[in-house]
Amino acid sequence: MKRIFKTQYWFVLLAMICLTACQDDTTEELFDQSPSVRADQQTNELKALLLSQPNGYRAEYFTKNDERGGFTIYMQFNADGTVRQTSDFDNQTALANSLYDVRFGTTVELVFSTRNHITKAVDPTAQIDGVSVEIGTGYAGTNNFQFFGNDNGVLSFRDIRNSETATLTLTPTNFTDFDSQSLAEVDVLRENYDKLSSPQSDLPTYPVLEFDNSQGNTRFKFSFNEVTRFSTSRLVTSNAITDLEFGITPTLEGLTVSPPLTYQGEVYEDFTYNDETKRYVSTVNGTTASIYYDFAAAYVNPNDIVVLEQDLGASGFLYRLNLGKNPLTSGTHDSMINLVSNSFNQGLNLNYRVSGYQLILDFESNDCDTFLVLQLYNDVNNNGVNDGEAIGPNIFYCFEAAKINDGKLFLTYTGISNPGLAFTVPWVQPLLDFVGDPDGLIFSREGSFSTNTASFGNTAGTFTSVDSEGNGEIRVYGLFF
Repeated sequence: MKRIFKTQYWFVLLAMICLTACQDDTTEELFDQSPSVRADQQTNELKALLLSQPNGYRAEYFTKNDERGGFTIYMQFNADGTVRQTSDFDNQTALANSLYDVRFGTTVELVFSTRNHITKAVDPTAQIDGVSVEIGTGYAGTNNFQFFGNDNGVLSFRDIRNSETATLTLTPTNFTDFDSQSLAEVDVLRENYDKLSSPQSDLPTYPVLEFDNSQGNTRFKFSFNEVTRFSTSRLVTSNAITDLEFGITPTLEGLTVSPPLTYQGEVYEDFTYNDETKRYVSTVNGTTASIYYDFAAAYVNPNDIVVLEQDLGASGFLYRLNLGKNPLTSGTHDSMINLVSNSFNQGLNLNYRVSGYQLILDFESNDCDTFLVLQLYNDVNNNGVNDGEAIGPNIFYCFEAAKINDGKLFLTYTGISNPGLAFTVPWVQPLLDFVGDPDGLIFSREGSFSTNTASFGNTAGTFTSVDSEGNGEIRVYGLFF
């Protein structure tokens, strides 16, 4: 027995020696170059790829798609270590040159060494067209990207810090003239974005995300921050609240969302703008997802009007021009305010214009405890902008006690508090007609107040008119104070 055991032992030992020898030979074949040589080789390969496109790349950059949208940057890399760029970040689209570097860290990296369009995403005090994004954070971007792969000439990179939520993808432009064609495409991108963020005044006012498939039609309330380029779209049913969150970047055909929208088993990423229907549409396997503005809200929470009666109304609703713009305020409302302003301007010949108004609601008293306060300013610069001029008079217009019927708010105008200012009533009539719409006002809470220039913790809301055709043609967004 001992002799047999010894024989088996030597066979096992011999097999282990042979296996080790084979592994050593394989290792020598895999790593026949030093680490520094391999790093240089990978670095030179990326440099060659960047320089292989003399008319540059079209880069799609999502900085952090769980909080921010994306941008398009045009990049022309040069052998002298410079890169020429333009982008759709903001209205400062002029071409600019800066430095870049390709180096090896934990892997091969593309580094933008000096300021240019892409580094706007790094600035913690970043502004878009003069509007701050988020002080201290900005777009949460980077200037250092790890090379992730090359898919038939399309180069993929990741942010070292946000590898799961940030992507930079470079696609060859195939331009013949980088400067002129990149600037022309940036103009198209900004125009496409404006169609989403600043709808025309003659379009409907309710933003909707709609899905059509074999199970039917489902409409989400589409909420969009035009500065961060991020959307939270909500569906409220009797059983649940469903939120879909994604970043948006404009494309030449429409827009792209990231992360891709997943709904009932289908994935939607690229949307094409249909100029005839005014919709962004993505079609997948016979189903569609559409983003558009509609005459009817995706949904109205019946509890909102109850909260208005029990709490918010008495605190006062405020609309003020210098608090900034929100796309929930319809263009028809802006036109109405301009009409009232022009009437004061012409009637008084003192350049008085509307700076805003307050609406205070009381559901019991008929003694002018429900009233509208019109706020004016003296537009001494005659530019239609409230940029620090003297405040004008406040004028009070009275209503009967507010009433709620069939989920809508009804106000009945009774007269002006100061009879000596009764001559202003015809000038304010369009606003009085809106507030006192005989078909009622639809009220909707809209979370915390946010515009392109300001964000406050105050509750925000909208009032929308319901005209005889049900078009909801005027809507105002403001805050409660």
